[in-house]
Amino acid sequence: MSQETLSRSALSLGAAQKKKKKSALFAEDVRLGWLLVTPALLVVIGMVGYPFVEAIRISFTNRMVGRGPGKWVGLANYEYILGWPGFSEMVIRTVLITIAAVALKTLVGLILATSLNQKFAGRDILRGVFMLPWILPTYIIVLVWRWIFDGQTGLLNQILVSFGIISENFPFLALPGSAVSALIFVMVWKGYPFYALTFLAGMQTISPELYDAAKVDGAGRMARFRYVTLPGLRQVMGVVILLSTIWTMNTLEIPMLLTGGGPSNATEVFPLLTYHLAMQNFRLGEGAALPILMLPVIGLLVLLVAGYMDREATE
Repeated sequence: MSQETLSRSALSLGAAQKKKKKSALFAEDVRLGWLLVTPALLVVIGMVGYPFVEAIRISFTNRMVGRGPGKWVGLANYEYILGWPGFSEMVIRTVLITIAAVALKTLVGLILATSLNQKFAGRDILRGVFMLPWILPTYIIVLVWRWIFDGQTGLLNQILVSFGIISENFPFLALPGSAVSALIFVMVWKGYPFYALTFLAGMQTISPELYDAAKVDGAGRMARFRYVTLPGLRQVMGVVILLSTIWTMNTLEIPMLLTGGGPSNATEVFPLLTYHLAMQNFRLGEGAALPILMLPVIGLLVLLVAGYMDREATE
């Protein structure tokens, strides 16, 4: 076969493949799929895409609330944020609080889900009761906990003083260490029902035959939990932890209402600093630059979630 014939065959094969791809692109099922997805896609573009692009544009300006669109300043806002003395401390603080809160929510969720997975009287009622922190409005929850931790008239101080554990009121929200601990506690208290509910649903998909086989082999409760329950929850735990990490890192309501970033910026995480810059100081340009700087971290977490879910779906 001559070289010319081979070339023509290759061209014919390429044209056929392109024609096949083009026909597949305009197939009836594909057109129907795009027709069904288009309304949701337009909503996403309008509600997410446009604000995102606008935030990037604003981050390159010196725009302030009530003073017009502002002027183009290039990377000046990013240089200011990166040069701010407390920026690295804020990032480390955000990461550490997120890690601590997610780890504790995972632990509490596993313990609660394991308990509620047992058969006992009143189990269904307790399942509903333990879901209340997740259902109730965050604003109400945080205000109640702020009153509980109050250093003057708080309920916790009243209880501790009445039992003789402390001799005088302790300012829980006025000291850096106790304020950070209180913030993490409220985050865990608000978020653990999501973990417990999801883990409980995952436990109920594990075959009882696996537990029976483990019992026959002489495995105790802890051994069955380690070698049967945890492997069965691996997929669920991976998705829940990654999603919760993103949500916890972006939480604004709890630190804003509980401590306001104090004392001495000990609880100021990056969403709260963004709020202070953009809403309280009216510096929209710098307020928009901060979340853009944190975007690579959050984007990496999103890619991890998407990749993990896709990998688990193909296994």
